[in-house]
Amino acid sequence: MKRPRRWRLSGRTPASRAAPLVLPLLAAGCGGGEEPEAPSRVEEPAAPVETPREPSPPPPPEPAPAPPATGTLEVVGTEGASVFLDGEPVGTVPGVFADLPAGGHQVRVERADFHPLEVAVTIRGGRSRTLDARLVERLGSIAVESEPAGAMVFLNRDFKGNTPVVIEDLRPDTYALMLSVEGFDVHNERVEVGRARVPVRVAFEASAATLDAAVEVVHKHRFGSCAGTLVATESGFNYRTEHRDAFELPFARVERFELDYVENNLRLKVRGGRTYNFEAPNGEVDPLFVFHRDVQAFREAGN
Repeated sequence: MKRPRRWRLSGRTPASRAAPLVLPLLAAGCGGGEEPEAPSRVEEPAAPVETPREPSPPPPPEPAPAPPATGTLEVVGTEGASVFLDGEPVGTVPGVFADLPAGGHQVRVERADFHPLEVAVTIRGGRSRTLDARLVERLGSIAVESEPAGAMVFLNRDFKGNTPVVIEDLRPDTYALMLSVEGFDVHNERVEVGRARVPVRVAFEASAATLDAAVEVVHKHRFGSCAGTLVATESGFNYRTEHRDAFELPFARVERFELDYVENNLRLKVRGGRTYNFEAPNGEVDPLFVFHRDVQAFREAGN
């Protein structure tokens, strides 16, 4: 039979066994095991409720600054033209004119040989405005009248109409003016044209009843040409030349007698025969025109 074990207690107790003994002692405490009372809560006084205040009125707005009292005008265009502001000269083109009183002004721009420009402008304070002043050149003209009226008018060989007529937009120069009316002698003159209108009035004198006209011409062949003189008398045409193409042609055998002034061509067609083409030498068509006009007037008069 086994003997019961005896335990020997040593002076040191293991920690695992001492812990249960300590816990009841701590739990019992000094108060005989009663739990401590929970600390009482101190209630803070409620914050006072603020009464909303009406918003303060906004401060009055500051007065707007006064606009600038002056502005600027820039003028461009025809160089060298004079600029006048309200009748007073202020400079030339191109130019910038500052410190002009704000408001309406009258501007005039002028230069010799040009049409002036006059315009109303408004200057705004603190701002700049540009005026384009390109002037139109002043040209000349010829006002042509005749007695009787209805004469054909040519200027440098260009047909300009029948009298009375005004030929506009002519640059300063010397022009060849020719007037012609049926039954009268042709009128030729040279006209000096500047920047103004030149009046010309022509009183025609009646032509003689006889016919004795001649003009220097160049006869155009199919191949080449020859020079000579085309003569017209009461009996008809006579072409005089050292070339073998010389001929005489009575009016009764003439089918067509025409002048193309612009093309410098005088055409003479034989009835049922050949056609002769003449032109004025050196392009001087006026004598050819006069020759044709005189012959036609004589033939239409029944001579």
